[in-house]
Amino acid sequence: MAQVGWVFLSEQGGQHRVGLYHGDKSGHLAIHCDRRVVQIDFSVKESRKYSFFIEDDLCEISLIKEHGRFSYEFAVNKTVDTPLNQARKLRSKRNRRTMSLLIGGLVLVLAIILSTVSYYRQQETAQRLRAYSMFSQPSAKAEQQLIEKGKTAETALLIVKEGKYRTIFYGFTTADSLRISGRFSVTYPGSIILPNGFPLSDRDAFTVLYLPSDPQVHLVDFSRPAKTTLENYARQAVEAEQKAHPEKSDHACNCLVAMVLQENGWRALGNIIFQTSAPEDAPQFNQNSYARMLRDERFAPKLQERCWDQ
Repeated sequence: MAQVGWVFLSEQGGQHRVGLYHGDKSGHLAIHCDRRVVQIDFSVKESRKYSFFIEDDLCEISLIKEHGRFSYEFAVNKTVDTPLNQARKLRSKRNRRTMSLLIGGLVLVLAIILSTVSYYRQQETAQRLRAYSMFSQPSAKAEQQLIEKGKTAETALLIVKEGKYRTIFYGFTTADSLRISGRFSVTYPGSIILPNGFPLSDRDAFTVLYLPSDPQVHLVDFSRPAKTTLENYARQAVEAEQKAHPEKSDHACNCLVAMVLQENGWRALGNIIFQTSAPEDAPQFNQNSYARMLRDERFAPKLQERCWDQ
């Protein structure tokens, strides 16, 4: 005689012992729960299923005959339409809705946090750039006068460390031999980035535009660096390329810089100087602008032929 038993734990916390007796020859079957017979059947010699309730759960015992032998399975039917299963479905639906709301709320909070962080990083970058722009823009009227009547001179920027500050001195001489000078303090500890996007080095020189009638009205034109400053930018670009790509030869690094100057102009040297910088740290020149420059369909073949294939 086959004798099988199970322990069933209900949702209400009840513990129930379920079992069956199945005669080997007669096939007579008895199913019991907690020592109480709940089902009796006779001459059960083929596969069959029996259903009965334990508390509010519809339970099923399956007799499965394979290759002349029986196996027995106990299961709770959670799909049939019973009051408990209806409650389960409603609870599951509420749980899914609650989980969806929680996930949606979490995604919204994360989006707000990321958006806020991105905004403040942009504001911080903009503030740094404003701090770096040592020469404020003149009024619209003064700028128009500079365009119409201004004359040019050359000014060099000298960096002097004074405690925790760095002071930038500059000066130029007018056509009437008047000496105009000024100074600005910088507290930010990192590189000083000029409005043209390049880092300031000591004694970098640029064209300055001034009014002959009032030289105090002047504007440093960072888009017109002096020859020595251009040479400094080229030297920084070579050093940046060598540092970022130690596997390249000196010839390849110098060739790249020369090609960029020839094909794209001096401004494109910023892509090389800041090639390891992230866009949020260096908006004007960064690793993305460097990659775009090297992939340019006009520039890339020439670079390959003149620099990389040598």
